[in-house]
Amino acid sequence: MVVATSQPFDPSIYVSLAFLFGIAAQFKAMDGYKLLRSLVATFERKLGIVMAVAAVTFLFSPFLLNDVLILILTPVVIQYARHNSIDPVPLIVAEVTLTNVSSSLTPIGNPQNILLWTASGVSFGGFVAGAWLLVFLSAALSAVALAPFARRAGRARETPGPITSVFPALYLALVVAVPLLADLVGVKPYVALGIAFGLGFPFTLRVLRQVLKEFDFRALAVLYLFIAAVSLATLVFAPSLSSAVSPVAEGVQPYTGIFMGAVSNLISNVPATQLVLNTAHVSAYVAPKLAVAAGLAGNLGPIASFANLLALQIAARNGVPVRRTLLLQIAVGLVSFLPALI
Repeated sequence: MVVATSQPFDPSIYVSLAFLFGIAAQFKAMDGYKLLRSLVATFERKLGIVMAVAAVTFLFSPFLLNDVLILILTPVVIQYARHNSIDPVPLIVAEVTLTNVSSSLTPIGNPQNILLWTASGVSFGGFVAGAWLLVFLSAALSAVALAPFARRAGRARETPGPITSVFPALYLALVVAVPLLADLVGVKPYVALGIAFGLGFPFTLRVLRQVLKEFDFRALAVLYLFIAAVSLATLVFAPSLSSAVSPVAEGVQPYTGIFMGAVSNLISNVPATQLVLNTAHVSAYVAPKLAVAAGLAGNLGPIASFANLLALQIAARNGVPVRRTLLLQIAVGLVSFLPALI
């Protein structure tokens, strides 16, 4: 019988998530929006708009909270589609798919990775080493599934604007460097994230109010509520869940992928990950593989990932056909999910 070793209400997890949201707020306050938009336009000239959105999403999601990237990029791609009279649906699907895929690469790409990083004790480098092959395979499959839509959309419609500041890119580089260095000296993940958050203030010293404005307190509160609720439930039901969760904690395939895909589409992938951690011990070796399974499960349905819900809400507000977006998302998502079963 596998027993839970993760603390049900580990305060370091909640602190880590707060710092992760703080890092995202710093990036937004530095006007990271302009950097992303300029890069999309630059890549578009060589790759076409669908693959440009996919490429920028793939590059930034491992280092910036995936939900924040959705909030920044989705209005950009919808505005681009309207301006150039093209279908916005493939652009949104490319963005959502690749953010769920590539955010699985690092411990700071999404909230469930933070949970696994903290609970398992895996190093930053070990996490990346255990996840990269599955992530790149999923990204390649996603690109193949999106290729027909990329050909229809075409390329070279918008002239890239100048990158007015390198601060957002420099800050993200520091955000990656700090946990890597922290691993070498044995610093806890939440301390490393706190330092990374603090390093943003020299860049945002003149716009401190903007940092506060960009901090998504509501989303963080909802995430806290989900995690606390699942933690409380597993205290009661852990004995009955043990037999079902044990193979997941051991990384047994294809059971792990199927379990995470099914449960994530019932309660979302962050609570699904917390459920596993509160029911069984996840080793440093299994943690990155479980992160990939949870991340790719996010592409299978509207509630499987918070990023999906955000994208669909923005699409609906802007008159984008939600049903068609969701159907294409699931179709491409099924393809991108296959490496989760390996």
